[in-house]
Amino acid sequence: MMKMNFLTIDKVNKIIELAKLVYGSKTPQSISDIKLTDSNTQAKELIEFLIERQTLNTPINTLSEYINNLSSEETAEAIALMVLGRRDSERQPSDFLELVKEAQGVERHYLVEKSLLAKYLHSGLEKLNLH
Repeated sequence: MMKMNFLTIDKVNKIIELAKLVYGSKTPQSISDIKLTDSNTQAKELIEFLIERQTLNTPINTLSEYINNLSSEETAEAIALMVLGRRDSERQPSDFLELVKEAQGVERHYLVEKSLLAKYLHSGLEKLNLH
């Protein structure tokens, strides 16, 4: 059984939880997600959107901050776990250490940008029998 040397399962589960808040929420993720109706509604939604984006306590900021606080070793393992968990990945659990090496130096935002991050990490844990 492969194991992670730096990233704990609790931290992976926290990332999964935060990613679900970000990508499973009904909050608009971009300005183009706001539905345009009459001008008053449009203005109100735009103001709410802009205020939300200035607030540091939004789900996306919380996820970003959590991932940014991971060590470089933990980040590499999280990226490797995500790649392993992707459905289109032909990588096997025995490839995990190689995936970790390949993930070294990859920017942390790579994790945050994945809308299916929670699913990928969960699948990666399952492949490693760590769920």
